[in-house]
Amino acid sequence: MISRKFMPFVVLASVAGAVALSATPAAASTDPTQDQVDAVIAEFGGTQTAANEVSWDDGAVVLTLAADDTASRFSDPSGITAFSVGTCPSGSFCAYSGTSYTGSRLTFSSCTTGNPVAALGTVRSLANARAAGTVRAYAGWSTVATLAPSTGRTSVSAGIDKLNCS
Repeated sequence: MISRKFMPFVVLASVAGAVALSATPAAASTDPTQDQVDAVIAEFGGTQTAANEVSWDDGAVVLTLAADDTASRFSDPSGITAFSVGTCPSGSFCAYSGTSYTGSRLTFSSCTTGNPVAALGTVRSLANARAAGTVRAYAGWSTVATLAPSTGRTSVSAGIDKLNCS
């Protein structure tokens, strides 16, 4: 039995041990996709909503990261709908990091002014899967692509920094 005289030291040692354990750094991630998600959130904010997905503005903007080792097309579990273009969901407009709607995808489901695409990196293809309205891609102040409803561009010039829609 521990005497009352030493009890405060035992409690102090227990608390110090618990603090030391909680301050131990976490092991480095071995998941490259999670590392990418963490890097996007650290730089641009947002919330992780799936293993390979970050969203902003209550889900109105979603970045879906492609696997590092492939530029394969995303699968759309809901199936292709009447207005979808490539893998861009119906009612949305999308920017892709690869040509022909491949690579990582940035999906916008709300039409706001000056939708930045920096979280995606380089934009190489675009899709407008909305039933009405035009999407314009800009490099600075210059319009570099204009998409009518239900159309896309399988290849666009580098330098796109924002998308606008009407």
